[in-house]
Amino acid sequence: MQAMVRIVLVGLLVAATGACHSGSEASPARSDPAFLPASGACHQTMTEGRHDEAYRPIPCSSRHETETLLVSSFGGVDAEAEAAPDADSEAMFRVYDACDRRAEQWLGGDWRKSRLAMKALVPSADQWSAGERWYRCDVAEMEALDLWVPIPRANSLKGALRGDSPMLLACFREPRFDGDDLLSIPPASCTGPHDTEFVGTWRSELTPDDESISGEDLDEGCWGIAASFVDVPEKTLRKRMRIMTTFVELPEWTAGFPGGLCFLQAPSHSLTRSLRGAGAGGLPSGGA
Repeated sequence: MQAMVRIVLVGLLVAATGACHSGSEASPARSDPAFLPASGACHQTMTEGRHDEAYRPIPCSSRHETETLLVSSFGGVDAEAEAAPDADSEAMFRVYDACDRRAEQWLGGDWRKSRLAMKALVPSADQWSAGERWYRCDVAEMEALDLWVPIPRANSLKGALRGDSPMLLACFREPRFDGDDLLSIPPASCTGPHDTEFVGTWRSELTPDDESISGEDLDEGCWGIAASFVDVPEKTLRKRMRIMTTFVELPEWTAGFPGGLCFLQAPSHSLTRSLRGAGAGGLPSGGA
């Protein structure tokens, strides 16, 4: 079974990410080429202005929605370009890769397996023309997988994914669908009643220049991820459980990572423990 998480995860971050790579927003009359955002700074909202005159970083001990974990600069041919890179350009893929590598180290885990969102910002058209060549990677904690809005917080996200973090995707109860569209997937304790568990991410071997992967590709790939998670043969798992998969269509999520999220579901049974390493004995009896 394939579920597409598109309406929620795409729609809510278009304003936050799409505007990051265009020059359509209002610009000050002058842009200072010496302007450089600060790494480690926090910001009140996800739509915090990029311009030097609107840039108002705050301490992370204050109420905020996003935190900057990396600030760096374009180099080589990327810096020599006449215009700031588009969201789907090779230059931006390099930015996303830098954001990913820094996030893994800084957060202590893979942000794609959590409720955290990444946002990459670059100079506007006017700023780029004025000589600015910085890029910035921000991270935010989101409410839930089916409520992709930032949660204001008053401390840093540094190390937030280390250990058994509550921000990591885990167990859920009674997902609701409209056809193949996922409407809601309420989180639940893995030690209480639940019927769905996140088992990991699947990544295709395709490159950004290849044709897009299909839902069937994602389903098949996720069966292997799920079998490793439970520690059972894939054939056994297919007889006892259902697979649920989701694409996430956000530039920062998909860049260099053609794939999606994988869940196991036992819609006819109530689980009361995680299936991680449970083996065949930990699976519900009977078919899905």
